[in-house]
Amino acid sequence: MIKTLIIADDLSGAADCAIACKVAGAETVVVIDAGVAPKAAAVVSVDVNSRTMSLEDAGPAAATVVERLYDKDVRILYQKVDSTLRGNWVAELIHIRQAARKVLTHAPFVIVAPAFPDAGRTTIDGHVFVNGARLEDTEIWKREALTGPADLRALLQRAGLKVELAKLEQIALGAEALNARFVRCMEDGFEAVVCDAQTEDDLLSVAEASLALPERPLWVGSAGLMRVLAKARKADAASFSPLTLGTPGKPILVVVGSASGVSCVQFEVLAQEPGVTALFIPPSSLRRNGDLDRTHVHIQAIDEALRSGSDVAVMIRSEEVHLQEGSELAAALAELIAPRLSRVGGLIVTGGETARAILVKSEISGLMMQGEVEPGVPIGLSIGKTVIPVITKAGAFGDPTTLLRCRAALRGSMSDHSYSTSGQ
Repeated sequence: MIKTLIIADDLSGAADCAIACKVAGAETVVVIDAGVAPKAAAVVSVDVNSRTMSLEDAGPAAATVVERLYDKDVRILYQKVDSTLRGNWVAELIHIRQAARKVLTHAPFVIVAPAFPDAGRTTIDGHVFVNGARLEDTEIWKREALTGPADLRALLQRAGLKVELAKLEQIALGAEALNARFVRCMEDGFEAVVCDAQTEDDLLSVAEASLALPERPLWVGSAGLMRVLAKARKADAASFSPLTLGTPGKPILVVVGSASGVSCVQFEVLAQEPGVTALFIPPSSLRRNGDLDRTHVHIQAIDEALRSGSDVAVMIRSEEVHLQEGSELAAALAELIAPRLSRVGGLIVTGGETARAILVKSEISGLMMQGEVEPGVPIGLSIGKTVIPVITKAGAFGDPTTLLRCRAALRGSMSDHSYSTSGQ
């Protein structure tokens, strides 16, 4: 029976949000199709794949998941949003809220808290900051061609919601006082409250205050808020199988499909490691009208490296890549990678769109979550035609050595403690 339902707009987000529940002790699954979601799991996280959809399509796609899986037994309805506000999350929020009305008989009050302090994302006066810089001044905002301030309240008001702001000084008063403030907001006709947060303790106050509300709200946040919600509720604890790691003797395959500068640095660090063959694939080899001979050369290089037993790291060269090409390039890269999964002992993928494309092409329907390498970097066991451990990571997450730790986790053993699971 589903107790927590997470709706995400990309696969890496669905996984890094869901893993919080697994770490807290709940059986947790991530699926790429709501139609195959196992209702026996306590926590189901669905990748709607709406990050790159049109504004008109994204909202209804998210609402469809609510209509299929949300019922009165679900205690937490959670919209996972990107901590840097990419995608169509506001439109999706409006549609999710309306779909939930059919079950609750009223539109739920919305708790908005996208901060993820462990990943350097904070919220101050309703504005999003990344590692201390205003989001609109970062590479992320510019690369996504977003304009205007990253002002959460303004974005939600523009969508027609009546929104209040809970500032840091109000959060600091603690969960009981914050709960009273939330109740007053509801009584005064506010439909949503945007919550500041600089630390995990701030988010914990938000979680405890919102869990104590007389009516079930709709939570909107990144993996940061879900982590403290799971801790506050102890998730839906159940026994689970030990973490399954890479198959001994088989190589690890690393695929970086993100153009983020953080991912590029991580790839370069990994490429220097002994036993790793690093391969760059230019976008021209992946486009529909690309050079087939050059593509064949890349396929041969991947196959030769795998035959030699070397771990293989593949990355799309980011030069001359346009944002609108993302889906096409991810699908083309998946065509190269999917036929080779049966030959590897584990898969590491950076970029949600790339991860989803590879899983779909490989006839993998989802991931049974196992643990995490570090905050925001979960590991799951694939469900479907090929069963291997899969680590997913958002492009801008981690430090320069994150991919090294991912590789070590798949190369390690239960005694290494290089990952986190419940009970550890």
